[in-house]
Amino acid sequence: MNVTRVPVLIVGAGVGGLAMSALLAKDGVHSLLVERRAEVFVYPKARNVGFRTFEILRRLGVSDAVHAVAEHPSDTVVKATVNGAIEEPAVAMNALVSGMVSEFEGLSPEPSVQFCPQSRTEPILLAHARHHGSQVRYGTELSFFEQDDTGITAVVRERDSGKSETLRADYLVAADGVHSPVRETLGISTSGSGVWPLYSILIYFRAPWRKLVPNLGDGDVLQIRNAEVDGLFVSTDSDLGVFVITYFPERGETAEQFTPDRCHELLLTAIGEQIPVEIIDIMRWQPAEQVADQFQCGRVFLVGDSAHTIPPFRAGGANIAIQSADNLAWKLAAVVNGVAGPELLSTYHTERHPIGRFCARQSCTGPQLEALRFDNDSVTLPPEEKASNFAVVIGYQYRSAAIVNGDAAAADPGTVALVDDLHAQPGTRIPHVWVHRDGQRISTLDLLAPGFTLLTGADGVRWTAAATSSSDTLGVPITAHYIDDTVDPDGAWAAASGLKPDGAVLVRPDDFVGWRADSLPADPDKELRQALSAILARS
Repeated sequence: MNVTRVPVLIVGAGVGGLAMSALLAKDGVHSLLVERRAEVFVYPKARNVGFRTFEILRRLGVSDAVHAVAEHPSDTVVKATVNGAIEEPAVAMNALVSGMVSEFEGLSPEPSVQFCPQSRTEPILLAHARHHGSQVRYGTELSFFEQDDTGITAVVRERDSGKSETLRADYLVAADGVHSPVRETLGISTSGSGVWPLYSILIYFRAPWRKLVPNLGDGDVLQIRNAEVDGLFVSTDSDLGVFVITYFPERGETAEQFTPDRCHELLLTAIGEQIPVEIIDIMRWQPAEQVADQFQCGRVFLVGDSAHTIPPFRAGGANIAIQSADNLAWKLAAVVNGVAGPELLSTYHTERHPIGRFCARQSCTGPQLEALRFDNDSVTLPPEEKASNFAVVIGYQYRSAAIVNGDAAAADPGTVALVDDLHAQPGTRIPHVWVHRDGQRISTLDLLAPGFTLLTGADGVRWTAAATSSSDTLGVPITAHYIDDTVDPDGAWAAASGLKPDGAVLVRPDDFVGWRADSLPADPDKELRQALSAILARS
């Protein structure tokens, strides 16, 4: 029997799976991704991209391409009569976005948030992954897998031809969605409020409807409420649109009643004009809050909705999926490339599970719930439990064996650790400040090279020598940068980090501080080597 060997098999080509493929390729690991769909999403799906996700895309080298197809975020919702005449402003569905823009000012070199639906981001990630040597096969499904101590045996099948292929992979990443067959096969349980009692039908269509509301921008939402129809138009690209309507099982209504003919009639009634309408697809949807109790089972890892299904009411799902992929990708690459011990992989669950659970729970609130007139005590958060946008997006601190001398090391590792600000604490994303290099203004995030980066103060000569020595000894790339008064003439980095001239911080490949030394020890080479060995699970 012919067996194809791949280092990593990825199942599911949503943004989480495509990000995994692209990030692994950046680190020289050529994965195989299979997706049962025949093509990338043409539907908008996840819509708003936050600054932390843009920072990952920036490091990947595709942020400019995403910016080129992105728009300013929408915070517009209006009510309208059947003929499209506006009655009055309604609650802004994306009111959260406006708060983010002001709250996140200065935290990142990237915009706080932009409107860029999944239908635009997926092709960019796909092209990047393929260009760097990874395979992505659409129309192909995982039909069988099993794992043993040394790897994964899997069978994938082309849906059109029925042709099957046996694979042998070192690891499997399940990015296969809310109902994840991989998670179900492994018997991994989930926690959370589960599927919510809010029943919606999403009607995807093409029609020249935007000419009737010429001031409606991409991502804007138009609410139609009258005696005949009550629903929301979500504008997307050109003539592609989505109409969202709620149905009520307690009234005897079912999803099956929304046939193509009925949906066509509803659309024309909502538009108020007899225009040509093409129904593309009809989907049922319910928001859900469920988090897998384990993100790892042996050599299998869960990413995206298979790991954490997050209600869309705080702009979380796709952003958190990409951030989880970023956390896992560098660790998988380090193990596959032989520079880290396999124990490093267990820190994926340790670090990301509390974040996934926290963000999913925090999504049980927000202005969109109020706009939908949806209130259910079993899923909404009490006001006193609501965290700030800063806490949800970036104000957390990892605690794991891949973080050395963290402030929260003694705390319960199963709960999320929050911080009030970022000052280069171990376990937090390094602070962004503007510095200068070669006559150009850049972010401290731009100083970070592939692999590990050591940032030192003005008295960092011995630290840079230690970085070179430790890199040679361990076979791990380490790039060292002085940040003195020529790089940081305004003292912004020194103020933000609190780092003394003879101190240093070691930044992991995912932009998070893995270790910090506030002063120069007697043997900096030994200290740095020990810290890096601990992070990489090297005995």
